[in-house]
Amino acid sequence: MPEPDLKQPYAAVAVPLPIDRALDYLVPPSLDERALPGVRVRVPVGKRRLTGVVVERHAREPTPTDTEARKIKLKPLEAAVDLAPIVPGELLELATFVHEYYLAPIGEVFRSILPSSLKAWGSQRVWLTDRGALAPPRPVRSDRDPSGRDRARDAEQADEGRILEALRPGGRMSLAELETLSGSEGFHQAIERLRKRGWLSVSEGPSSGSRYATAVELAKGSLESLLERCGRSKPARAVVEWLAEAGRPALRSELETELEVSAGVVRRLIKLGVLRSFTQMARLELGEHLSTGGSPPDDERARIVLRPDQAEAAGQLTRALTRGEFSPFLLHGMTGSGKTEVYLRAVEAVLGGTGSAILLVPEIALVPVLAQELRGRFGRSAAILHSGLSSPERQQEWQRIRSGEARLVLGPRSAVLAPVRNLELLIVDEEHDSAYKQGTTPRYNARDIALWRGREAGATVALVSATPSLESRLNVDRERLAPLVLTERVGLGRLPESVLVDLRDSGGSRRPGTVEFSARLISEMEEAFAAGDQVILLRNRRGYSPVLLCRACGEDLRCEECGLPRTFHKRFGELRCHYCGSHRPAPLACPTCKEEALEPVGTGTERVEEDFQERFPDVSVAVLDRDTGQRRGGVAGVLDRFGRGETQALIGTQMVAKGHHFPGVALAAVLQADAYLSFPDFRAVERTYNLLIQLGGRAGRGERPGKFLIQTYHPDHYAIRAALAHDDRAFAEEEMRFRRIFHYPPYTRMIQLMIRDRNRDRGAATAERLAHELGRRAPVGFGAGAGVGGRDPREIRIMGPAPAAFERLRGKWRFQILVRGPSAQGVRRLVKAALPERPASEIVVDVDPMELL
Repeated sequence: MPEPDLKQPYAAVAVPLPIDRALDYLVPPSLDERALPGVRVRVPVGKRRLTGVVVERHAREPTPTDTEARKIKLKPLEAAVDLAPIVPGELLELATFVHEYYLAPIGEVFRSILPSSLKAWGSQRVWLTDRGALAPPRPVRSDRDPSGRDRARDAEQADEGRILEALRPGGRMSLAELETLSGSEGFHQAIERLRKRGWLSVSEGPSSGSRYATAVELAKGSLESLLERCGRSKPARAVVEWLAEAGRPALRSELETELEVSAGVVRRLIKLGVLRSFTQMARLELGEHLSTGGSPPDDERARIVLRPDQAEAAGQLTRALTRGEFSPFLLHGMTGSGKTEVYLRAVEAVLGGTGSAILLVPEIALVPVLAQELRGRFGRSAAILHSGLSSPERQQEWQRIRSGEARLVLGPRSAVLAPVRNLELLIVDEEHDSAYKQGTTPRYNARDIALWRGREAGATVALVSATPSLESRLNVDRERLAPLVLTERVGLGRLPESVLVDLRDSGGSRRPGTVEFSARLISEMEEAFAAGDQVILLRNRRGYSPVLLCRACGEDLRCEECGLPRTFHKRFGELRCHYCGSHRPAPLACPTCKEEALEPVGTGTERVEEDFQERFPDVSVAVLDRDTGQRRGGVAGVLDRFGRGETQALIGTQMVAKGHHFPGVALAAVLQADAYLSFPDFRAVERTYNLLIQLGGRAGRGERPGKFLIQTYHPDHYAIRAALAHDDRAFAEEEMRFRRIFHYPPYTRMIQLMIRDRNRDRGAATAERLAHELGRRAPVGFGAGAGVGGRDPREIRIMGPAPAAFERLRGKWRFQILVRGPSAQGVRRLVKAALPERPASEIVVDVDPMELL
């Protein structure tokens, strides 16, 4: 016989703290069967009690990394929060990958994966259904000498009987209360058996926004006897027949809607004993997160005939799905070429089988219209996940996905972490967009996570863009992505005519920071409105003006925490810092010199709207920016009104440029195309080009030709010239040349180290020590310091430390170090080895940064 394993069981638990590893705990015998990987547990951490996730079970002796930890006796787990693993194995592996690749604390990764409002299993409420209340007692037979199997069955019945007896007088109670009251050893298994039998209902504990609804089910008896008790009432008999055919309970409201019967009919059937009623948590409707424009009817959709290039692309995606292996694609086509219809055909193929799909979009603003389209095509199979949902809504959708009820997930970057089952397809629309990069820990890129999940699941991944990222273009050249190219626009749509306005020669205002309506732009807008067409204006700055300046003494009312001028929001009468979120009422007089000489300098979307209304008082206009998006249902409302033609002009930030389909738009204009070009960031030019192309693609999608107008002070810049000429290849070649010469991504891999501290000298000293350690650990021949590194492109280059572009934000001084090299693994290994265990200042690690501000 093999020797019994007497080793002490341990659990590695990820706790929500900024530490780089899971903590080890002893697993007590009482939790041995429940403390499994993926289960949340309560653990002591110092004097605190935290909820973490079991990452691994093991029997090896823990080997703490520091000397002090070796002296600490390991503590046991205190409680298991979940009855069964709440995090599936695939997401455990994903969390581990994000932790290792992005050098992010493992506990912070799980905080991003799990809904913040996910209740502990013991806090769930449980009550008897009518079927359970009328169930016969669960006897324990003692008139015989039972076999082992009989003893097990008797024990199960005894556990069930104690639970039923505890619930009958108690009504609703939490599972934790019931477990204590019943004292059943097999409590958790008994709860599951009773729930599956329909004798118990279990739901989340009360939370903000939760609602309960009445549900009904057929009483016991044959269908004939139940129909006989209905008498001659046709509505009553229809209800019974519908429930018998459905073979399941139904909400009372569902019956009233489906069969068009009154509430009185259902109440009468309950009174007659034909139906039994019970309550359950009602599904929260997400109508305010959908566009009211609706999707085309089924017969109209069936008439959509794909062009040959679309049919070829859709066919390749479908064939890849049938192979059941990792197949990454780049779907590249000009704006309006029908890329959405191509990937929705692939989604149809997945949902026609047993698989699931994830569809990512870069902005919440793109969700409402696409969500309505998905609801029209796929019904309740589609779920929405994004930060604009309320806590109960997000939890509901997450549970629907986890249970397999929803097999299609739509949302921005966080939706890539959804707990889908049998993942077969991932779509990343507008894959070039920097919004896919998480700005807080863990700083993952959803595009890259999609590729990783697709590889691990053997799924098809389609990156979709009219302006692919340089990383994706290079991966096509290296045959890591298979290209799918669309070459024409849908229907009668044509690329818009390009118009360039050189602001140096426009003769307009020379006041600093002013964005003007040039004579050509005014003329083009007048022509569009006279023809009944719509106009989109882009100004990528929200608020009224970026500075409220005192003309008497020069005071610019800077944020005390960030050292930057607060943005003036005239609509709210406030000065707001867009970096730390602080705000204060806008003063009437200068707080420094007391003069009433405060003047807005510069232009945001509010001021553009004001100037527009002065010039076109009879034209309806709306604004779409982050302030609009923060109002519940605001984005969907603005887009709906514009889509229906109730609004003729739409002014906004980059949100107006992404993915919208408005056939009535004849003119799309950029008020100042230079906003990004001067940013101290190597991606500034690429970001500018992408934004221009995306905005230009909003015009000319209907039967009438469109125009794309750019106002700029740099008319000869290659990005602006390429956007005007719709010459994607020319831009890519020039930008790739720049990246190659200066050793920037995608030809190298980069990590940004941001050192932050409220004490400037201490932060600078921490940055200097870290740069020195990086240089010391770098391969022989490399060093640290500004511009250190030879000319060999294979070298690891360490740049900095240097003050960040915004040197002080949120009360902290900021210094940055850039580490670049040809190998992601090599750069990551160097940084991880050089990071101090207990730094004097905060150090933020950003792997593959999308911006350096």
